Amino acid sequence: MSQDSMYDAVVIGAGPAGYVCALSLAKQGSKVCVVEKDGLGGTCTHKGCIPTKYLHSVGDIVRRTKSAKKFGINSNVEIDYSVLSSKMKSTVTKLSSGIAFLFKENGVEWIHGEARIESQNKVIVNDKTLETKNIILATGSKPKSFPVDSLSEKIISTDSMFELEKLPESILVVGGGYSGCEFASILNALGCKVWLVEMEDSLLPGQPKEVGSAIEKYMKLDGISVMTKSAMKISDGKVIINENEINPEKILISIGRVPNYNTDELDKLGIAWNDNGITVNDQMQTNQSNIYAVGDIAGKYELAHVASFQGEVAAQNILGENKKMDYTTVPFCVFTYPEIAIVGKCEGNSAEISMISNAKANCLGETRGFVKVFEENGILQGVIIVGAHASEIIGEATLAVKLKLKPKDVIQTIHAHPTLPEAFVDALRSLDRKSIHTS
Repeated sequence: MSQDSMYDAVVIGAGPAGYVCALSLAKQGSKVCVVEKDGLGGTCTHKGCIPTKYLHSVGDIVRRTKSAKKFGINSNVEIDYSVLSSKMKSTVTKLSSGIAFLFKENGVEWIHGEARIESQNKVIVNDKTLETKNIILATGSKPKSFPVDSLSEKIISTDSMFELEKLPESILVVGGGYSGCEFASILNALGCKVWLVEMEDSLLPGQPKEVGSAIEKYMKLDGISVMTKSAMKISDGKVIINENEINPEKILISIGRVPNYNTDELDKLGIAWNDNGITVNDQMQTNQSNIYAVGDIAGKYELAHVASFQGEVAAQNILGENKKMDYTTVPFCVFTYPEIAIVGKCEGNSAEISMISNAKANCLGETRGFVKVFEENGILQGVIIVGAHASEIIGEATLAVKLKLKPKDVIQTIHAHPTLPEAFVDALRSLDRKSIHTS
């Protein structure tokens, strides 16, 4: 094959990691081909981030409409799921089409099909052979399965959830991680009877326990039946939790995800891997120097924003820029009611303020939650936000932690009033007992 027909990179997978990597390379003049067997945007766009956040925003509208009477507004709520679902899918299509547009504008070739890696420099898709200098694996992950001998007609995954033609009247969500908590909150807001079961002693295992305890409290106030230190058992076609029988219309399995890879193919290529994903260095490079792995398949975080950053880092290294991944300031957001956002190390000297002391939260009628900040040796280390629009506030906190700012650096920056980020400033003031809006 001539040098003119050789690709600089073939990217397998067009989720956040893959498409960002492809565009980052193409914008610097590289010849790039993307192979995707499903839709552009991957799980994030089609079965994850986008449809769930669309439903979260609709759930927020429903919640606020139901509570409108306290604002002097009388209204009733009736959900037409067919319309809701259609609008959600059109949003997904619009965003996926946007990626196709960017590919076209930047000269990225993309092929719909399933790729097979023949060698370190050869990829086969739809009987077409692609020769390339570099290969980027960005094939994502898939939901962990749950072995059952019966009730299979009731069981759905976080991927198949969006294929439902109507909302179930009742649903059991198995798994209290970020995905399970989001689905439980959203489906409850949309009118479903929800049970949420988690084997660990707190929701959101791996996160500060105070966060899991807070969101469990709010879920219970909203009518969700939360059961921690519990497991689902199926006996004689019946669902049993803590020796009690329940009869949900659907059972949503949300117990994590596993990498989407062909281990035989990896072994043939000599690529190191483990159960968590493909082994990479901090430049997103596998042990084969011209093969990179980015996103969920790399096994570090199952977060779209991390995947995008990894894709960009891989591209920069292919271009010879010697960039490394830094995971010290990865924001973690959970779209429940209220939202949760965490960044940095949650240890050291701390201070906390309640969202009820924030003026904007009171104007919104959304006073649930708190902001907690952590500092060590005068440097901001971490932030926890539980409250309305926490995912929008965490950006400033992430930048402050990333830049190793002192609390006074943020405090001495004038913040608009009334706004929710003022709660972050007030929490920082509380480190020296100088909070204006708390006693």
